[in-house]
Amino acid sequence: MVLKCLGSGSSGNCYLFEASDGVLILECGIPFIEIKKALRFQIKQVLACLCSHEHKDHSKCLKDILSCGIKVMALKDVFDSQGIKNRVFCKEIQAMRGYQVGGFKIFCLSVAHDVPCLGFVIEHKEMGRTLFITDTMMLEYRLPKLNHIMLEANYADDILLQNIESGIVPHSMKDRLLHSHMEIETTKGILRANDLSEVSDIILVHLSGNNSDAERFRKEITAVSGKPTYIAKSGLEIDLSINPY
Repeated sequence: MVLKCLGSGSSGNCYLFEASDGVLILECGIPFIEIKKALRFQIKQVLACLCSHEHKDHSKCLKDILSCGIKVMALKDVFDSQGIKNRVFCKEIQAMRGYQVGGFKIFCLSVAHDVPCLGFVIEHKEMGRTLFITDTMMLEYRLPKLNHIMLEANYADDILLQNIESGIVPHSMKDRLLHSHMEIETTKGILRANDLSEVSDIILVHLSGNNSDAERFRKEITAVSGKPTYIAKSGLEIDLSINPY
């Protein structure tokens, strides 16, 4: 199982889980041509696309994906927000429900954002259990037997305040971030609260372009978790196989 990051952050989010029995697309917030290139134009290998919420940096090419006959799994709000009328390939999903597509088992978690939003526990025999949490200020769950964690670390309070004082970021941005995105200390708290004994790696997602420090975040999360930590960005590839060697 290989995880490929095609984008992470406000400019667009998309990840591919490439298994021997097919590919799961997670988020579709980039131009569809970029996804097709990453798939080497082998569209038929895609099992489904999973979308967390309606914001365009997560759902930009949803219509293009549907037009190719690929199933999109998302909240009803996502399809409504894009005015999708033909919903033959739309699978409406709900929080606290489980689903299966190919060899992938998906459990949906409700997370707090400024629009309805889901987190996911994605399981496959080739990688074990992966937690994906983005675009939320907190996580109220403790989740057992995780093997991989993809977790938002959007900003640091000290960097944000410095940027506000210097005029780089408007003061109004602070209130929005506080209620819709995850601060690095919250990310650390979530990791401390969960059992990491079976976790192989941590991938930090959706870092802010202005209000984060990728290398600092990576070092701090490695220190807290004791696990190899990566920053999600276009071009990142990680072997998520249970026994990669």
